[in-house]
Amino acid sequence: MSRAVKQEIAKEGILPFSLFFARSTTTPYAWLKHRFWRSDGRALEQSPATALGLHWVFAVILVAATSSTTPSVGYIVLVLLYAYLLVVLVGFFVAAGVLYLRFAKKKGWTDKLGFKPWGGPTAAIIYSCTCAFMIVGVFITPGETSPFSYATTGVRHYIVPTVGLCTLLIGYSYYLVFAKLIPRVRKKVLVVEREPIIVRQGGRHDGEWVQILEVVEFWWAARHSEGKEA
Repeated sequence: MSRAVKQEIAKEGILPFSLFFARSTTTPYAWLKHRFWRSDGRALEQSPATALGLHWVFAVILVAATSSTTPSVGYIVLVLLYAYLLVVLVGFFVAAGVLYLRFAKKKGWTDKLGFKPWGGPTAAIIYSCTCAFMIVGVFITPGETSPFSYATTGVRHYIVPTVGLCTLLIGYSYYLVFAKLIPRVRKKVLVVEREPIIVRQGGRHDGEWVQILEVVEFWWAARHSEGKEA
């Protein structure tokens, strides 16, 4: 998951210190250019530096977790983990979600689309079935001559998918606690307001519209309450 995705999650207020990780800072290159060269009137380039730091921390944890193995084995484990978690699992749930929206008549999703894709839901069915097979099939013990066997990698074949599934379950459990349990216990709901500031680039009337910043606010409010609550 990229730093930009982490920043967008932080903007929803569901991470610890969300405002800290949601902020953007001026890049060193933009600051130096603005400081020592003539400014062209454009907004200074921003970067999600704090979210990048969070991304780096998790990358270091993953690399450290495989440090007891050889570089080649560690590389294989990290690539398989990435593929299983972000390609197979996420791909399955995206395809399954599309199928759910397609056949759930109460959602009225097909009426909102305005077009009918060629083949209907065939592509989503094939993709979800393929991902479902890989989710389960990876737990089958590979042959001794397989490049993914224990004799070759020194890592049991079920470790990577188990870690991937556990990561997904931990994330979902965090969501249930934050979105369901805490509001029920506190009798409050999290209110998030995001206001993008969009101006013409360079202040020119013919300049392109660009988003220079986004104001993010969130607070816990009592249920059925319209006003802010500290």
